[in-house]
Amino acid sequence: MKLSKLTSLVFVLGAILYSPKVDAQNVPNILESARELKPLLVQVNSQDPKFYIKRGEARLESGDVKGALEDFNQALRLNPNDAEAYNNIGIIRFQSGDKKGAMEYLNKSLSLDPNDAVVYSNRGFLRNELGDMKGAIEDHNQALRINPKNTEVYHRRGNIRLKSEDVKGAIEDYNQALRLNPKYAVAYNNRGFARRQLGDNKGAMEDFNQALLLDPNSVEAYGNRGFSRFQSKDKKGAMEDFNQALRLNPKYAEAYYFRGYMQFESGNVKEAMEDLNQSLLLNPKYAEAYAGRGAIRFKSGDKKGAMEDLKQALLLNPKNAEAYAIRGSIQFELGNVKEAMEDLNQSLLLNPNNAEAYIIRGATLVLSGDMKGTIKDLQKASELFQQQGKIAEYQSTLNLLREINNK
Repeated sequence: MKLSKLTSLVFVLGAILYSPKVDAQNVPNILESARELKPLLVQVNSQDPKFYIKRGEARLESGDVKGALEDFNQALRLNPNDAEAYNNIGIIRFQSGDKKGAMEYLNKSLSLDPNDAVVYSNRGFLRNELGDMKGAIEDHNQALRINPKNTEVYHRRGNIRLKSEDVKGAIEDYNQALRLNPKYAVAYNNRGFARRQLGDNKGAMEDFNQALLLDPNSVEAYGNRGFSRFQSKDKKGAMEDFNQALRLNPKYAEAYYFRGYMQFESGNVKEAMEDLNQSLLLNPKYAEAYAGRGAIRFKSGDKKGAMEDLKQALLLNPKNAEAYAIRGSIQFELGNVKEAMEDLNQSLLLNPNNAEAYIIRGATLVLSGDMKGTIKDLQKASELFQQQGKIAEYQSTLNLLREINNK
């Protein structure tokens, strides 16, 4: 029995970093596989490195990290070429926050045993933690070449691909994980999230429903399904899902954000502000919640407070298209044409499907005297509104275009 089976699950704990809205409550318990450990040898052989490996595993399972580290080091003293010991020490170093040291030990493990799929997947996770998504993908690819039936590695590679905006590649990996394990609730949830990013809200809903059928206590699946229901204009169902997510986990910052977003869209400004304040209390680094609160403050007439929130949102996430769009709207109202154009251009660069941002930019172009640009932006907005099924907005934009053309 190799510790790598246990330690691969230690690395799974970091999967939530691959997608901010998924995985937190569905990560396997890292001790699950450890319970399969065979009883320790009755007779202690002080010269057998494998004895120390086994005892180190047991110590790690019981939470005795110091004792486990002593055993793994002793195994290396007896056998300096024990790849398993290097892997295990790498895991402990990772757990202690020493990512550089962890990488050195995992590299050494693979130099001694280049055919260990689990160590490749461990190193792949660590590379992703260090921001090396390309290297992380390469390691997961190698792990799957060695063991093409590892469901969890497909799932984790899908998470990395989703994080790197390769949504189609992520869906392919989730599909493969589900072919290998049709009862993998987390994979359904993550695939649903990816499908929604591609505009397939119906397929996303099917996946969230399946995830909840398999795991009725999945907080993330309730949160994700709630947002999909909201996008489908089922506000009642969305509210039920957000409330259920918060019953299961009252500290779920994202559910407060989702519910607050829905309250804001429904015109319930006070309730929306309360939810977003709670979301930020639970997660002070939640960029989307700052952007959402900025929108509420803007609507309430607090432009100064809105600008502060949007500044914080963009410090935390410089690729937040919504924050740029809202700030651009404020700059427009303040008459700051140049700043408004800069923000709206950046918003549309990051998200070219934001019809509302085209409307605001079109209005800003009127102030600069560019009527040709205004008409072009309004035409683009009308096309997007029609594609997105927003009939009222589509009709309003067409009416505005007719008024401009008749002048």
